[in-house]
Amino acid sequence: MSSVKLKLMVLCFVIAGSSMSFAKTKNDNLNQLNQNVTKVNEKNIKSEIAENTDESTLEEKTQEKDDNKNDDLEVDGNSEEQSVTKYSQRNDGIIDINALEHKETPDYRIENGSKTRIILKTKNNDIYSAEVMFDGQKQMMRGIGNYSGKEIFVAEIPNVPTSYYFKLTDAKTKYYYGRNTTKDESAVQKFQYTKSKKLTSIPNWARGSVGYQIYIDSFRNGNVDNDPIFNEFGTGIFSEPTGELRSGRSKKELVLAYWGGDDKPEFTLSEWDSNYEDKNDWEENVLNGVQNYTRYYGGDLEGIEEKLDYLKDLGVEYIILSSPFYSLSNHKYDTIYFNHVDPYFGSIEQTGTIKALDIKGKVHNENGDMELNLLTYNPETDKNLLDESLLDTKTWVWTDSDLQLASLLKKAHAKGLRVVIEVAPDTTSNKFFARNGGKYSNWYLKDTVLDLSNPQVRNYIENSLKKWVLGPDETFKKNVYDDGIDGIRYVYYDDKNKEYIADITENLKKYKPDLLITGEFSNSFTKDIEEGVYDSGADYNIVNNVIKYMVNNNINYKIGDVEFASKLNEIYNKYANERFNATQVFFDSLDTDRIFSGIINPNRVYDRNNQSNQGYLNIRPDIYDPSAISKLKKIIGVHLTLPATPVIYYGDEKGMWGADSPRNRKPMLWDDYAPYENETDQITKYSIDNLRKLSNEIQIDEVQKKISYPVKSNPEIENYYKSLLAIRKKHRELFRNGTFRVLEVYGDPKMKSRTDADINQYLSEEKRKAQTYRNLTINPEWPNLDFLSYEISSGNESMIVVVNNSSSSYPVFLQVPKLFGFYKNELNPKENYSISDRKIKLTLKPNEVKVLYSNDKNMFDSFKKKN
Repeated sequence: MSSVKLKLMVLCFVIAGSSMSFAKTKNDNLNQLNQNVTKVNEKNIKSEIAENTDESTLEEKTQEKDDNKNDDLEVDGNSEEQSVTKYSQRNDGIIDINALEHKETPDYRIENGSKTRIILKTKNNDIYSAEVMFDGQKQMMRGIGNYSGKEIFVAEIPNVPTSYYFKLTDAKTKYYYGRNTTKDESAVQKFQYTKSKKLTSIPNWARGSVGYQIYIDSFRNGNVDNDPIFNEFGTGIFSEPTGELRSGRSKKELVLAYWGGDDKPEFTLSEWDSNYEDKNDWEENVLNGVQNYTRYYGGDLEGIEEKLDYLKDLGVEYIILSSPFYSLSNHKYDTIYFNHVDPYFGSIEQTGTIKALDIKGKVHNENGDMELNLLTYNPETDKNLLDESLLDTKTWVWTDSDLQLASLLKKAHAKGLRVVIEVAPDTTSNKFFARNGGKYSNWYLKDTVLDLSNPQVRNYIENSLKKWVLGPDETFKKNVYDDGIDGIRYVYYDDKNKEYIADITENLKKYKPDLLITGEFSNSFTKDIEEGVYDSGADYNIVNNVIKYMVNNNINYKIGDVEFASKLNEIYNKYANERFNATQVFFDSLDTDRIFSGIINPNRVYDRNNQSNQGYLNIRPDIYDPSAISKLKKIIGVHLTLPATPVIYYGDEKGMWGADSPRNRKPMLWDDYAPYENETDQITKYSIDNLRKLSNEIQIDEVQKKISYPVKSNPEIENYYKSLLAIRKKHRELFRNGTFRVLEVYGDPKMKSRTDADINQYLSEEKRKAQTYRNLTINPEWPNLDFLSYEISSGNESMIVVVNNSSSSYPVFLQVPKLFGFYKNELNPKENYSISDRKIKLTLKPNEVKVLYSNDKNMFDSFKKKN
């Protein structure tokens, strides 16, 4: 199975923060700014849509937008009244009814505890007020932002079955908007709403926690005796393996199979510390371009066990394991058995130990048994050599590799770490037992995608996952020493199977109430959550917009601070509060380029044009750009200070780099494996001017057309991760239960005017001091101003994150939501800021992120305004 590529289809609109969210006319400053931005962006709208949408669906999306306009409008009054002005104005008595937008879908109705959040879009700056009318009651809606000519309104109503419609007012003009639009309230056709019966509950431990995604084969080799002896190409293209295990058994005895003969190369692991671009002998003989995808490094579960203390000390709270199930590929998402761990991750030659586990079921882990052979399926007997009938769970056994996973789980739990496994629940290898046809001929939807509408298929998948949820003791224990998994992450599934995956999710949660089940990015993300497919999922919209704002510099790919802040709020508000706190936020993964490398490869749409053969620069980023580390720390600062569930991709904390798969799956940088060989990249990717600027660490080979550079971890980056994770641990409840809002952005006209005046005064004072005290005449340069602030708050607790998206240093008078008291910088305890007139003065260094915290009870929220 090829890697699951993330298809980002983002329909972005603005939901601005509270400082930009004053009801009715209070957001006029941003409205004017939005009009200016809209003028600039009108010519780029098509490219913006194409950037965030698959090109093949662009025409379909455009047609869908047209089709969704109100076709059955009931409009009173003359046609002159309906003409739309070029720029809308409040209180002009004209409402553009064609711009009204609300749908009876989870994107516009978000269940939020005992309330339901209702979202309405209108033309920007078009109406004076909007009200939700429901069950004889009404609720004034708050204007919470604007973007691309649209204004967003929101209100929350009781979460009960109801019907509702909107009352829109501008001057003396009133409209009633439901399934139709009319001036006659008695004629409005109401929207209908019924509460979801499938919505899952989110485990408390998962909210605001920090995850760490491990690609097992590349993380750490803890047991050389399970090192792979062939790959997904099978044994036929390789000669017999040489050498022996520590037990003395010859490697060629580990599997009964046909080998290709002496004229074929032997399959070998790629050396952990070798240049990634170097090929093994066997790789020279396989299909062009696939060798790196099919190599193995030998990482395994024992290697993860060895580094549990490292992960705990780093500050993560749970780990996500790439699929551990039996498959011949290195990624294992195309499984052969869902109910068995791959021997390459556990034991090829069984040990006979039970690893101090309480085992209630059958065990087959006889000392010396060859596990690859035991997993061989015989279609004539409909069993494997473990004597398992795959449809009868009573015949299932725990292999040595299975017990290795259970042992890892128990040891992780003893250290306070939880474990989530990834699985593609309906995707198999072509060697899956049901691929043999016969009585399994109706098991597949297509190719290697299972049909979960078939009860036999669904039961096999559910029972397999149940095995890992309950563990070998077949019991859920409410303590950290449980031997079952804590969560499942569905990484891929066919749309036709979602209904049945929701049933599996519901049943698995009955076995373990605090089980976390998450999903990958979906085009109907909120709908999948409401229908119970998973609790929450991975949202890549945040990193997509971080790159647009913090990395890209070309106007066709870049967004400004107002747009970035607005999109952050839009993403936050499309979830219920507790579901955002459990949303997994990846900034890179095993299916994208590394975020560190993304910094020196700007002006791309996220996760596109990021392969090495597409001109992507593979060089270690800090060698190429001396400011790359500070830029990365800025991005990390945002990633780890959102009240969501940030997931760190293994090695990011070490400063690992690389293009999209397979170069994003390079071996983890461990100090005890150092030194690593130099890595290489094609010289043709780099201009002569760039080459001249590179440091002395770079070696240039003009004959081979390659550059060579050192491979090593970066302690500055790792320490920064530890500092931010320590802050999250210290304020665990705030990140678990806090609410998020943007406070200020420099691009807001009011903020810009105030800041510019402050900077002008500051520069004048610097000029005066130079003249007075040093007798120097200077003309200080105007700094590049680009910053924003956002807050996470709960009760008296207030954490303000200030992000300087600029290479300049400058002072800022930051407005804060407390009347008086102090904030301190959690990243630098020596920095304490006294509040004066609801402001604090601070100086931002280039690319700096400040994390300010206050628990003073003297709260006066200067950002909230009454309707």
